[in-house]
Amino acid sequence: MTDPNQVQSDDLESDPVTSPPQTGHAAIDDALLGLADLASAPLSDHHDRLANAHEALHQTLERSDDRPENAEPR
Repeated sequence: MTDPNQVQSDDLESDPVTSPPQTGHAAIDDALLGLADLASAPLSDHHDRLANAHEALHQTLERSDDRPENAEPR
């Protein structure tokens, strides 16, 4: 008889990690890559990975505000 509270190892398997979408912006692509395997990373790593991705996205978006409205997209 199995204990219903015992988690089976099959229950913990996740889908294979897929590549994050490529945006063409190196900082954003790196941030997304750092989150690609978050589900399989130790919980203790989650905060730092999420914080790093948040900071990269925040800095990128903040810099985009500096561009003039009529500027050509890069």
